[in-house]
Amino acid sequence: MRDWFLRELRRAPAAYAALLVLGVSFLAYANTLDAGFHFDDEHHILANPYLRAAKYAEQYWHRPDYFSALPGHDMYRPLVLWTFALNYHWGGYEPLLWRLTAIALHGICAVGVLLTFLVVAGRWEQRPVRARLGGALVAALFFAVHPVFTETVDYASARSSLLAGTCLIWAFLAHQAAARMRRGGALRVGCWTASLLLFGLALLAKSIAIVFPALLLWSAILRRRGYGAVLPSLALALLYLYVRHLTLGTAVADFGARDATMASHDVGSGGTRPIAWNLFTQARVITAYLCLFGWPFGLCVDRQVRVSETLLEPGVIGGGLILLGLLVTAWRVRKQRPLVSLGIVWFLIALAPTSSIIPLNQVMNEHRLYLPGLGIALAVAAWVRPWLTRRVAWYGVVATTGLLAVLTWQRNRDWHDSVRLWDSAVRVSPESDRAWNALGVALRRRGDHEGARAALTRAFLLAPESWSPSFNLGTLHLHHGRDTGNDEELAEAQAWLETSLANRPDSERSRWYLAETLWAQGRVEQASKAFRDLAGLNPRLFEMTRYPLAKIALDRGRFDRAERLYREALREGRDPVAAHLGLAEVALLKKERATAVRAAKEAMEARPHSPRPHLFLARLYRGTPLAVHHLFEAERRGYRPTAEERASILDRKHS
Repeated sequence: MRDWFLRELRRAPAAYAALLVLGVSFLAYANTLDAGFHFDDEHHILANPYLRAAKYAEQYWHRPDYFSALPGHDMYRPLVLWTFALNYHWGGYEPLLWRLTAIALHGICAVGVLLTFLVVAGRWEQRPVRARLGGALVAALFFAVHPVFTETVDYASARSSLLAGTCLIWAFLAHQAAARMRRGGALRVGCWTASLLLFGLALLAKSIAIVFPALLLWSAILRRRGYGAVLPSLALALLYLYVRHLTLGTAVADFGARDATMASHDVGSGGTRPIAWNLFTQARVITAYLCLFGWPFGLCVDRQVRVSETLLEPGVIGGGLILLGLLVTAWRVRKQRPLVSLGIVWFLIALAPTSSIIPLNQVMNEHRLYLPGLGIALAVAAWVRPWLTRRVAWYGVVATTGLLAVLTWQRNRDWHDSVRLWDSAVRVSPESDRAWNALGVALRRRGDHEGARAALTRAFLLAPESWSPSFNLGTLHLHHGRDTGNDEELAEAQAWLETSLANRPDSERSRWYLAETLWAQGRVEQASKAFRDLAGLNPRLFEMTRYPLAKIALDRGRFDRAERLYREALREGRDPVAAHLGLAEVALLKKERATAVRAAKEAMEARPHSPRPHLFLARLYRGTPLAVHHLFEAERRGYRPTAEERASILDRKHS
């Protein structure tokens, strides 16, 4: 058996190495298969109606507003939306399929690193595959298990970075494979075509993929030939910028909007950082990124980074010297160790879109390291490869891989629970108002009202001019006041929401919840007027306001008006489940039980994966076998009832 295995290994060493990398990638993230959704996943995925209907899929090409359920979050990433829609179509919001998709993409990307090392090393060295396989395996395993990539793999909204990195490494691999072929032919043309196609897919996943022509150019510089082969990818990049301009109104960055925000005090806008300050700060940030690769402890989903306002800061000078040292090293070793040079320059080029002249919302983010990390993996493996001829070096590789895998496994645990994730963030970065704000939101969802209030108040004290803490404090008091009937809580909710509206006067969400607060206070006429004012702002809000206006009509006994409002929402079609269930509620109040059941079943047909119709029918049939069936179906689709709710639905006394 041992002899057979060794013979097979010698026959196809690259194939077995690829299987090993895939297996290690899966094992490193196997404890995340039941991890849920976090933070931006709420509006990108869970509340996004455009993922739940096939009719919207063909519009992803030209509707960047479909990327989020919230207005003002437009992004041109159609490939990401298609993968989200497929995940929802095949498994709803059950985490398993979403997690398997992310782990599979990461494993495929790691295999791409393995093969890229083999092919690129083969272009510079006339050595057999087995002689190059050691370094390739080190690069792939380093990339597969390094904990700095956990945010990209574990965070569903970071799918864009995952897709862009995976498509780009395989596009680079196909380009290098085509360039290595000395003769033309169908296979070479196929590799060129595959490279361009994969580059196009990477662009449709995230705009950072636009660095691909620069990577090819540096590869051509190292080889001193192949410059013309860069032109097709450059043309495709320019075409992408044109399409992006047509859909988003800007090809690169809206500098007019950035300048307009310079007077704003909202540090989250990014506009408050002049370009020079951003460059100074990013010199320190890039150094911090390098440190995370060498010392991957203290990972943080939202790290507060002080903005550097002068070039003369020691940290800025040190960061600049490190960057200069990397560039000098890449240039000096370009002939003796071209793979090291390629990896260093890959890292710097891939970081350029997020760590240079454009001030982004957050100064530092770990998921931005996924594409640059490909270069680090290549450079590290190429640097240590001369020592891999010694057996003791492989002991070190195995030990390092095991240690990184353990750290990844431990970091994955934080992604199981939003409270644990953000609690780790505030411990690492206690000055981050965004982390405290997110912790408060997570505690509120868990039902810890006092803990949420304390965390959100801390966030507000750290950044009183920021919109999010005051808004979330307002909604916290609104929900608690509405549940308990406490007028003081509702008055406090109104005060906080007015503060958030003062910080961001154009906030539709602040205006919406202010209208809900007025409604909860019994000021129905004022609330109705506020909702009607919101309805005129855009078509999405027109549909959304139909529901509270219909409920106000129901409270007043105006069933016909409520039915008309729900049918208006149904014609808009963005959330047919809510509209059908609203019609079912009207029918129940009119004592038309059969009509209510029919409306609920129509909601079920409109969105087969939604738990809401089954939950409605479970409550309607409470205490009967049908209630058991529909409660089970609702749970199968992701609904998690409380113990009291379950007991109420299943109690036969209510049948």
